[in-house]
Amino acid sequence: MDIINRINSTRYLGREFLTWLWYRSALQSGVFEVDGHDGPLEVWFDAKLTLEAQGDIKESNVIKAENPTETSEAQAALLSGKLVSDARLRVVSGQKQWTLAIKGDTLGLSGVKIPALLSREDDDQLYERFMLIEEIEDMVHALFRSFMELRIDDEAWRPEVQAIRAWVHRASTTA
Repeated sequence: MDIINRINSTRYLGREFLTWLWYRSALQSGVFEVDGHDGPLEVWFDAKLTLEAQGDIKESNVIKAENPTETSEAQAALLSGKLVSDARLRVVSGQKQWTLAIKGDTLGLSGVKIPALLSREDDDQLYERFMLIEEIEDMVHALFRSFMELRIDDEAWRPEVQAIRAWVHRASTTA
């Protein structure tokens, strides 16, 4: 299988990841413990959320709100079987906070806003910026790795899917 076909055949995983991240964020009050990271991470969906239908029909819902995951439109889109295709996230680790956009199809990060810089010298500030960008990339990769470890374990994934479905139905009745 060539690389393009391979990418296209696994593209759905990013959307599943973002939808799972929403579910776990709601379930765990935004707090995640991930391997290779000191202390908990907080992950919140912020300002913009796009949900798309899978398959041939290209129907999508774009929700712009302070807490987009708490809107009845987002809940209805989930209930209709749509998955998160793009999201704006706020990630907090210790005293540092990032905001970023993430695309489900590629897991590409964009619009990254880093925490305030502590360095005074230009060279040090540049190095600090690179380190903060690398830190958020590492955190997103660690979250994705946690998802994939669960996703490839059929024994663990089946009950997770059932729990997600129950959560979607509960959330849609309370929205």
